[in-house]
Amino acid sequence: MTESTARNDLETALAGAYTIVRETPNAGGFSTFAARSTTDGSSVEIKAVPAGLFAGSTPVSDSDLAARRIQHPNVVPVLVAARHGNTFFWISPAIEGRTLRARLSRGGRMALPDSLIIMRDVSAALTHAHLHGVLHGGLSTESIVISGGSALVSDLGIQEIFAGLRRQGARSASVSPEAADPLRYAAPEQSGGSKSDTRSDVYAWGVIGYELLSGRHPFAGRNTPRQIMAAHSDEEPAQLMPPSAPSAVTRLVMRCLSKDPSKRPESARELLAVMTKEMLVPPPAAPAGSGQKMVIAIGVAVIVALGVIAWLGINP
Repeated sequence: MTESTARNDLETALAGAYTIVRETPNAGGFSTFAARSTTDGSSVEIKAVPAGLFAGSTPVSDSDLAARRIQHPNVVPVLVAARHGNTFFWISPAIEGRTLRARLSRGGRMALPDSLIIMRDVSAALTHAHLHGVLHGGLSTESIVISGGSALVSDLGIQEIFAGLRRQGARSASVSPEAADPLRYAAPEQSGGSKSDTRSDVYAWGVIGYELLSGRHPFAGRNTPRQIMAAHSDEEPAQLMPPSAPSAVTRLVMRCLSKDPSKRPESARELLAVMTKEMLVPPPAAPAGSGQKMVIAIGVAVIVALGVIAWLGINP
């Protein structure tokens, strides 16, 4: 699907509700657009994939999304998911910040305190999701947004999309980032086509933690989809030994990278427990009252999105 095709479908689907401001660089296997509400001027981000991605499988339904919609300070919610023409899309509040991928692309290792905060925040988001029976299924540096000194997890609860992207990437012989990216953080069982579970999210957290603490992906240098899948399934990453990093954290990361899901932590709850203990800082509390500015902004976006849902005829 070209970005122009996606844009045409989106402009038709959202006419009168949102105005697309610009297309942003394609990353993670999908097209991304910045848009603005025509009602109150609030900003959102729209991501889109070809509807054919779901061939042979069930796409995200309205009831699925409603059941998976959770609220947490470290989660960017998916407000709307719908299909129009040849395009499946989802809408989230626009967050002022940049993705972890963009930060890492600058090169060099991040400062240890910053890396630990990101790992802790992501584990807090995943813990909340797992406790509510919600999976990510495609966690990567592209789905982590750094904003105001915190990390937020986006694209949560739409695991069918990531399963489709992995299937598409696994069939490709291309060395393009679009084909390889959905597989870089995929657990061995996901690359093999098995169903994701909480331990698949734990594996992705381990890959990201390894990359943050060592300054490199555990399987750096593997570029084609076949090479990446083979590395996740068969290769053992070098032992993680970053200076000054808590040994409990490095041991946890290596456990998360186990090929056998049964040898990984069962869910993100253990990740959060270790990170909280080692950092001696509690995770963010659930929002109450007026809360953080970001939470207020998300609340406003939810209200706007509900209007869009009603306009599209989608049941939240």
